[in-house]
Amino acid sequence: METEQLLSLARKLIGELTFCVAATEAEEGGTSARVVQPSPLRDDWTVDVLTNRRCRKVREIERTGRMTLIYQHDHDKGYVCLTGPTTIVDDRVRKRATWTDAHLRWNPKGPEDPATVYARLRPDRIEIWSAAHGVMPEPQGYSAALLVRHSSGWHQDAT
Repeated sequence: METEQLLSLARKLIGELTFCVAATEAEEGGTSARVVQPSPLRDDWTVDVLTNRRCRKVREIERTGRMTLIYQHDHDKGYVCLTGPTTIVDDRVRKRATWTDAHLRWNPKGPEDPATVYARLRPDRIEIWSAAHGVMPEPQGYSAALLVRHSSGWHQDAT
């Protein structure tokens, strides 16, 4: 499958899901993982995850500057994994624009609270695997298609 087709499929699969797993490098070694509800993908593939400065993921992102989001798509028997540089940002304009009463459960002080922040991922690597769409590279489907962002755009890379 061509690069643009893989990008389109990845965007489609991600767009059909509400939750994903956010993984970061744990402070004591290994990986920390948790289920999150990310914002929709932006055109440039940037994804925001609303969080709080008290969370361990914020400390881990500030220490490493990276995060991975793993979107499991059961219906298509596949997944998309976004990995890349991540920053912690207090984007109050975005918080106000996207705020709902559901956010109050975890962030009772509302969108003006500076402790309520976004983990903003700008992926430089996309893995995609989908049995339903035949994206199962050799050897025998044990590898994912891999896209890497370069200065000239996204390119397929060997896995």
